[in-house]
Amino acid sequence: MGYYDQHMHTHFSPDSAESFENYLEETDGILVTTEHLDFHDAYNGGVDTVLDYAAYSEKIDTLNAVHDGRIRRGIEVGYTPESHTQIESYLEGKAFDVILLSVHQNGLYDYLQPIIDEMDPKAVMKEYFELCTKAVRQVDGANVFAHFDYGIRRLPVTADDLREFEPELKELLKEILAKEMALELNTRSMYEYKNADLYRYMIGLYLEMGGTRFSLGSDAHSIKKYRYHFNDAIALLREFGVTGLTQFKDRIAYTEPI
Repeated sequence: MGYYDQHMHTHFSPDSAESFENYLEETDGILVTTEHLDFHDAYNGGVDTVLDYAAYSEKIDTLNAVHDGRIRRGIEVGYTPESHTQIESYLEGKAFDVILLSVHQNGLYDYLQPIIDEMDPKAVMKEYFELCTKAVRQVDGANVFAHFDYGIRRLPVTADDLREFEPELKELLKEILAKEMALELNTRSMYEYKNADLYRYMIGLYLEMGGTRFSLGSDAHSIKKYRYHFNDAIALLREFGVTGLTQFKDRIAYTEPI
């Protein structure tokens, strides 16, 4: 089993207090963390959430010296149209093994904030999926599109509701395919937020469009959620005949059998 958790956070992200050392105790294999980058972060009071790349790299280099180089560098880029230029500027000249691309907010509020409960679900879905498509179209160099359902986690959405937005979802997937990105199966979305049926629908649609690249990530912010429900997600992929996961080193894709 060479595949590993490709979406997780440590104390280098403001919403986590976990350490590299604790994760390292959970596995003798490869470890990658994907720390947050969100400018004007609505979930963090509107301040910029910016990874301290120098400190992050120094910590990884120190640990890799005694852990056989097992740790890879990653980042989760949170997109808004207003932050596009800042994102490009931040990423320039920095070495990451994998870059996740996410949409967490619309520049005014995060999609996990309670204000979403007061809004028209269909309007939220339309705005969110269009933002996701714009993110993939605008941001070059990202490797994985993360948790496609983030913006609808607070909504009572079913697979039938998703079908109403199939044109928008196909446009998103078309852009993901064009950029040769992987589609993430976010296991917390699937099994903590109970959106496995939404992922089942999205996997089918992606495969119908010719997609082959899948990434598996728990979105762990502590070791309690590390590799969360991975066996269930792998079983689902096998139902669809998927035989491998796409992983990245130096942002170059390779396939790890499942």
